[in-house]
Amino acid sequence: MQLRDVAAETIKVLPDILSQLPNFDASASSIHHLKDTAPLDPRDCPGFILPADDEKAGEKGTRIHILDQDTFDTALQLQPGTTINALTQSATPATPEVQDHATAPTNLPTKPLKPVAVLNLASEKHAGGGWKNGALAQEEALCFRSSLHLSLHSTYYPIPTLSCVYTPNVLLIRTAIVAGLRHPDAKDGRFAMEGERNTTKRKIRISLRVAARQGHTKVILGALGCGVFANPPEDVAQCFLEVLREDEFQGGWWEDVLFAVLDNARGDKGGKDGSGNFGMFYRALEGKIV
Repeated sequence: MQLRDVAAETIKVLPDILSQLPNFDASASSIHHLKDTAPLDPRDCPGFILPADDEKAGEKGTRIHILDQDTFDTALQLQPGTTINALTQSATPATPEVQDHATAPTNLPTKPLKPVAVLNLASEKHAGGGWKNGALAQEEALCFRSSLHLSLHSTYYPIPTLSCVYTPNVLLIRTAIVAGLRHPDAKDGRFAMEGERNTTKRKIRISLRVAARQGHTKVILGALGCGVFANPPEDVAQCFLEVLREDEFQGGWWEDVLFAVLDNARGDKGGKDGSGNFGMFYRALEGKIV
């Protein structure tokens, strides 16, 4: 089956599937702009700590891990019990409660089983990128196997540069089919212009803020703009690390931080020590505490 046909089939079968899930709104989403999104309040931080088997056990934060695999597969591996029943049975109103700051945030949604937050490396011009025409980058791969496209409303586009779309729930219906800057100038593996680098960091910042404000403590990030958009992977990985280590994101906001980065180098040029995106991100981020 051609990818264009896979897209058509996904569009065709989703209404019947969703009609059997009356409490699941696949079209729900919201757009968030950096200028309107205040920095996180440290009083709301859950304060996650490193586990007992870590050499720095008890220290606040988590270790980053880099995986060479599909984004949704990484989410399923990280939290396999995230089903429609699990979400609806555990749901409680997301209203503020008086709590001990050492154990839980005060102003973030609490108690419901939150899906893993997944960073969609989205096209800022077209909903789902070119998925309906059979294109295959990370966003298209997400749309082929899920309800994601139903939440990407035409009114959002073009997505402003320092903005992101938040979709609270996405339904996966099939197995894997294996918005950054558009072709910025790169020099010696770095952004040639500091302004483009700063823009990338602002995009990372708004994504992390929205994930935290929505109560997601397990996040899966990716090689932002390092595919068809040709951003320099080593520098993008460094941008992620710099933002994750900013004061705003300290104190244990994340239980898990994973990067799903498919290796675009093969053979002896691939792997952890290779020249592909996976190798670049692995060497820059694997095991770092944030």
